[in-house]
Amino acid sequence: MNKSTLAIAAALACAPLVSAAQERPYEIKICSTSEASVIDRAGDATILANTTRGIADSVPPGGAFDKMTFECRSVLNASKTGFDYTSRCTFVDMDGDKVIGASVGNAQGWKWTYLGGTGKWEGIQGGGTGKSTAQYPRLSPAVSAGCGLAVGTYSFKK
Repeated sequence: MNKSTLAIAAALACAPLVSAAQERPYEIKICSTSEASVIDRAGDATILANTTRGIADSVPPGGAFDKMTFECRSVLNASKTGFDYTSRCTFVDMDGDKVIGASVGNAQGWKWTYLGGTGKWEGIQGGGTGKSTAQYPRLSPAVSAGCGLAVGTYSFKK
């Protein structure tokens, strides 16, 4: 389930204001913890609610994504054959401006789309893909941690 956590997180990182609707590429590293709770079970299928919190930084360091924090909420479907999820996330920059977005994913990675933003992020559009790069020991059966890498493009509506 931590892979889904990472996916959610990376899925919704923010980018700097651009005056034109020009597409810009970016790469971010995210690290997070996530806590899952069971909503329901039937046979070998389990539905879980997941909350992920973490940080996002641009690659290379010093770019637009440094020192962003995020929180994501997701619903996961898990079984013996794997898992998939959908999520909604909020990222906050050092000025308190926000970006929100949506992601879908599974153990192989995720895809995301920007839904909107406030302040300097108003009018953001675009998206990208990501994958888990590191998993860490569990703090408890319900709490996991890890990191991921995401790439994509963004622009702003004219």
